[in-house]
Amino acid sequence: MVDAALRLVPDPIARLYAAATRAAERRDVRRVALVLALLLAAAAFGYLMVNIYLGDSYGYWQAIRFDHLYYTAVVDTAPHGYLYAPVFVQILWPLLSLPWEVFHAIWLAAIVALLFWISGRWVALLIFALFFAPFAIGVLAAPRHYLSSGNIFLPMALAVVAGFRWPWTYSFLLLTKVTPGIGLLWFVARGEWRQLLIAFGATAAVVLVSFSFSWSLWFDWLTVLKNNVGNPEPTFAIQLIPLIPRLVLAAGMTVVAARYDARWVVPIAAMIALPYVTDTALIMVVGVVPLLRHDAWTEGRTGRSDTVTHAAPALPAA
Repeated sequence: MVDAALRLVPDPIARLYAAATRAAERRDVRRVALVLALLLAAAAFGYLMVNIYLGDSYGYWQAIRFDHLYYTAVVDTAPHGYLYAPVFVQILWPLLSLPWEVFHAIWLAAIVALLFWISGRWVALLIFALFFAPFAIGVLAAPRHYLSSGNIFLPMALAVVAGFRWPWTYSFLLLTKVTPGIGLLWFVARGEWRQLLIAFGATAAVVLVSFSFSWSLWFDWLTVLKNNVGNPEPTFAIQLIPLIPRLVLAAGMTVVAARYDARWVVPIAAMIALPYVTDTALIMVVGVVPLLRHDAWTEGRTGRSDTVTHAAPALPAA
């Protein structure tokens, strides 16, 4: 993909890119970049520990302290508050039971570390540098807005990326924001039925166990989903295209990407398929990075998402 793109740019830019790539491969340069990225990540963590914003992570923590888990979503019938399946808080209950400041510190540290790990030193250096950009607006402000809100968009990106090797990770998508599970069309388009069965089987197993402990909450969650279908997108969403056209677009992107083995498209499609897209959701694009790098943990046993015998033939390399 990169080689094909370089053929479309002027020679001076291509040579500059080649020189930068050679410099980036030097051991001393890589070490300096790693240290700088770590320092910026630590500074971002410190900044958000001092300047605490009561965002989505606070909503997760607060939900178990209401008389009803879905209090804000059911009573106000609006798309805010705790909106995920009961199993999410059941698993995180020990963590959510901690005092808010302690939970915030642990949750923030986890997503900062996850962002660093998924993106790698070079992209992390850019992301955490943008965090401190004084006039960052729009897309440039996405890293700061995401980390301050503490939403689950980054774990969702991780689930999409890891899903190529461990399809059961799609359970996380299907039991939280639901619609990004459209990435499962990747397996349908490639005829990888075993992977699809693993994803749905794992989800069913999780639901069964959780349902046995709190069956009434599952019916409440279904009510929440039903209510949210008729609600308009909140004012803070990026209201460009309604949900149904976005789902069609995301489905088409996923199917075409599956035909040509373009795995990097799927995190983008999952983001587009969100119930509503916000600036904090843009962090999901980071999932593209390990797929383009072909990191070992994203690869299947054969070096791809599954055996190539079921995959449609890819186009010749450019």
